[in-house]
Amino acid sequence: MKKIGIIGLGMLGNAVGMHLLEAGFDVTVYNRTKEKTEKIKEKGAKIASSPKEIAELVELVIIVVKDADAVKEVSFEKNGIVEGKNEKLIVADMSTINPAESKKISEKFQENNIEKLDIPVMGGPNVAITGDLVMMVS
Repeated sequence: MKKIGIIGLGMLGNAVGMHLLEAGFDVTVYNRTKEKTEKIKEKGAKIASSPKEIAELVELVIIVVKDADAVKEVSFEKNGIVEGKNEKLIVADMSTINPAESKKISEKFQENNIEKLDIPVMGGPNVAITGDLVMMVS
């Protein structure tokens, strides 16, 4: 797996993207606020115009947005991930959301034949910058 997409370029998403670029991955990013893509673009990331476009281009999409409503928006609404799914697509959610909401979101991805992983993290953005996040994948 070499093509990875990141949706959400706050401090955490940006740090994860930078480390993936440094590790040699082909990274495509999307953020609603385009100005937040400038720094990572300079480091070699491609910029997508929508979550749908990312899903069309990559094998793994990492979602790092503010809440469950934002996860649902980038996943299931117009130009969302499910509209651009490809056969190899896996979605990993690093957003901080309620476990009950996460389960509902996972079920909706399953209905669309997309595998979803939950990746809660310990450490926050400052630890992500140093590459020392602890990830719990389920």
